[in-house]
Amino acid sequence: MGPQQRVERRTAVNHESAGLELGSIIAAELGAAHIPGCSVGVVDRSGHTNALAVGMADMRCGREATPNSVYHLYSGTKVYTATAVLQLAEAGRLGLDASAATYLPDVMDSCRATVRQLLNHTSGLRDTLRAFLSVHSAGMPPLTTAGALSRYRIRADRAPGERVQYRNINYALLGEIVSRVSAQPFTDYVAEHILARLAMPVMFTTADAMRPNAATGYIGAYEPLRFVAPLLMPAMRGHLFGKRVDGLLEVRPVDLDTAAVGGLVGSVLGFLPFVRAHLHGGGPILHEATVREMQRLSARGAAGIMSRVGMGLGWKIGEVDRVAFLNHEGGGPGFTSETRLYPDVGVGIVVCMNRWIMPRRSHLVAHRICEAIRSAYSA
Repeated sequence: MGPQQRVERRTAVNHESAGLELGSIIAAELGAAHIPGCSVGVVDRSGHTNALAVGMADMRCGREATPNSVYHLYSGTKVYTATAVLQLAEAGRLGLDASAATYLPDVMDSCRATVRQLLNHTSGLRDTLRAFLSVHSAGMPPLTTAGALSRYRIRADRAPGERVQYRNINYALLGEIVSRVSAQPFTDYVAEHILARLAMPVMFTTADAMRPNAATGYIGAYEPLRFVAPLLMPAMRGHLFGKRVDGLLEVRPVDLDTAAVGGLVGSVLGFLPFVRAHLHGGGPILHEATVREMQRLSARGAAGIMSRVGMGLGWKIGEVDRVAFLNHEGGGPGFTSETRLYPDVGVGIVVCMNRWIMPRRSHLVAHRICEAIRSAYSA
């Protein structure tokens, strides 16, 4: 039975017919892209939350996706990292327009980028693909932010401030800044000052309690990642991929080495309190003025697949049919996510899917799902 035939619906809008229509739209999108499963969480301007799930969390055992299915958020984590940086700025412990080298003198002695330029991806720094895609088996001890950062080569493509260029290195550096300024491991800081304050049941690893609900990630059996992964991640050779099922290859449970770049794991319901906070003025994690600063256009230029307007601080900014949105995509071995706000509509959305299709197809599916939800809430 294909994804389009297995639908667990939690009505996502006030009208039953609209909920049915959204479920049908999502099922059709998954079927066309051969994505096994998808969970969606929505919060509206009143703070009410709704969720729905379509398809399979695990194809081999026939387990259906639910709103409680657990996925990797991957790069959607960057908005959490940005929030941590802005919390420290609110407390007067760092300056957004200070040189990043002020906080990382041993790492960035020749780089002139500011903290703000790391946040809005105008640092001019070059990425290191091998460092970004580095993962370890779930349950193994994670790297510190310093350990993860040591895998990057800190080098510039251009002078800071010239152009928006989305780079993972920027957030690897920000994670280490959070750790040094707070005198806490990055993951401990985020757990204490963001996740605990919002009572969010999400973590930087797939904890034992999550495993019964953990979605299995998939890639296409002949997608490039299958062949480049052993070269980029030699330590995971023979450990990253599992069995082949219906033309897809299972991704075995892993965690991302660079937690600040993309380490969070949880369900759409678990991620919604963070979306609600950013939709409704920041409480209890940020001041309202800080939320506005994060969501204000900071640098103009194409920052993401559909967010072509520019960057805020952590948030990407896009527009469709003159309706603005803030978002952050996430994608990596086995999973695709989309965290999105439509401030004018008063809707926040988290979409998680258990397949990643390079370079952008699964992200376009997530975008169309978000647009369908936006349309339903605008009607």
